[in-house]
Amino acid sequence: MEIEKAFREYRDSMIRAMTLFSGDDEAALDGVSHAFTQAMTNKLMLEAMPEPAMKAWLYAAARNAVVDIKRREAHFSRFPGENGDRGLADPRPDDPLGKAITELLIEKLPESLRVPVELKYYGGMNATEIGEAMKVPAATVRTRLRAALRQLRERY
Repeated sequence: MEIEKAFREYRDSMIRAMTLFSGDDEAALDGVSHAFTQAMTNKLMLEAMPEPAMKAWLYAAARNAVVDIKRREAHFSRFPGENGDRGLADPRPDDPLGKAITELLIEKLPESLRVPVELKYYGGMNATEIGEAMKVPAATVRTRLRAALRQLRERY
């Protein structure tokens, strides 16, 4: 099946499914749009697939895009710790002093620790995305995040 035909045939049902999945009309539209953009990038592979496989691929791509969108939109209520340990609380919006102190503490971290913290908690990126941006393995990013959180807890 051609991508253009799949777009006409599946678009509306995909938007409905992604809206039910996310509870967010805009994220659903963006996710479906992203899925078809990815489909055009992978056009030869997809058009060689049987129709049910293409449909599954499109729905999975839309779902993954919606998850990424919602993750980036999420507001972090706390810095999560490793293995369920206590994280550093994110200051409340009505606590400007706490927010200022947190920002000052983050600024004092060495750059190798500060950048992953800012990208994760302010940029909404995951360890893999941060690793790609910093050109280091995701495991290194996770290690640096744990080290940064440890230092912030000691100072806070």
